[in-house]
Amino acid sequence: MIQKGSQIGTIDKCNVWIINTFHIYRGFRHKVAKFGSFLRVSIRKTRPKAWIKKGKKSKAIFLRSCFKKIKKDGSYIKFKTNNAVLLKKRLTPRGRELEGPIFYGLKRKKFNSSFASII
Repeated sequence: MIQKGSQIGTIDKCNVWIINTFHIYRGFRHKVAKFGSFLRVSIRKTRPKAWIKKGKKSKAIFLRSCFKKIKKDGSYIKFKTNNAVLLKKRLTPRGRELEGPIFYGLKRKKFNSSFASII
């Protein structure tokens, strides 16, 4: 789980290394993001000669968390790092493909059609 001010990595190939979270789209009472939460982020560190500039604001979706997600059967899923995917205006990813695994439960959400080509 992450909160405002957290620096996380990206898993799509869009030439961005680190992003900073400054808003979580879950309502004013929710202070942390979980799997599948939408975030408002700013870009902090990019690769050299990247087409996305440092300081630009964008929308992202949170896909990997270090916090355990317990399933109904008692097992859990946990990743080593906190990661997100940067999005364009209509919930399409900025990068062309994702790197590594994601949580299976996210495939049932409404944005699945946007990621159909890369999940």
